[in-house]
Amino acid sequence: MKQKLALSCALIHRPRVLILDEPTTGVDAVSRQEFWEMLKKIQKEGITIVVSTPYMDEAGLCDRVGLMQKGDLLNISSPEDMGSNREALLYSLRSEKGIYGYLKKLRSLSGVKHAWLFGDALHVSLREPGDAAVLEAELATWQDKSLQWESIAPGIEDRFMGLLAEREDG
Repeated sequence: MKQKLALSCALIHRPRVLILDEPTTGVDAVSRQEFWEMLKKIQKEGITIVVSTPYMDEAGLCDRVGLMQKGDLLNISSPEDMGSNREALLYSLRSEKGIYGYLKKLRSLSGVKHAWLFGDALHVSLREPGDAAVLEAELATWQDKSLQWESIAPGIEDRFMGLLAEREDG
């Protein structure tokens, strides 16, 4: 409720640009959704809105997304384009036995460009399309019948993690 009141106060002077710093941090899910509905209405009135947020689902609601780390701008594009480019060869690996133990093993394989934890799965970015078959053959030797390996569409978080990994690499 406080955020909605602050937003209303900021709009009294009809600004052309509205800058919001993590406006929904600590807000319940329903209030977050209502707040973003308000922002969409404000945008339709011709007000430019710049929002910083740690929530990638919120970033996906924006027209343009800029990914930043330690003050450096890593990438700017639309949310739809964010998953394309370098993380296009993306796979998910899951296991009933737990996944963390496989992270180091995956990172050591030549066809793996990057691998990172993503909830209860690992997201694995490959170097070349042909690396998928090689990796599938390798996974078959790991003697874990519960392994689930599937191609997935990359999202904003995947792009961010890929960019961070590239910074570490080079």
